[in-house]
Amino acid sequence: MPIQKITDFIHNKKGNSVLLSAVKGSNGTIDSIPEMSVTYVELQPGEEVKPHTHNRAEVYVFLTGRAKVLTGSEIKEVTTGDVALAPIGTAHAIKVIGNETLRFYAFNSPPASTCPVVPASEEHLWKWRSV
Repeated sequence: MPIQKITDFIHNKKGNSVLLSAVKGSNGTIDSIPEMSVTYVELQPGEEVKPHTHNRAEVYVFLTGRAKVLTGSEIKEVTTGDVALAPIGTAHAIKVIGNETLRFYAFNSPPASTCPVVPASEEHLWKWRSV
């Protein structure tokens, strides 16, 4: 089992996130765990992940910062140590609140690379705009 520093995965960085469950192969980045993917994400104050769905389950584990999180019809504030679950097909979103960087892990099953993101329904978008 390989043990590495998070900085060893910098070649997997895309925007504000780093894919931790992939390895650099001769043909580019490939999933090293076919059943799931793990991503480390940093969002700055005011940034957000807009409401969306996909055909995978997603679990967020929050390390630092504060955010409003939508899962289904529920919107709650989360902070360090909180966990948010988004079952398959459930609309979800994240918006950083406060002045601290939001850092979290996102666990996806099946891997994020196999399930495209679909914008959430108009109902969820409307509810999220009111946050």
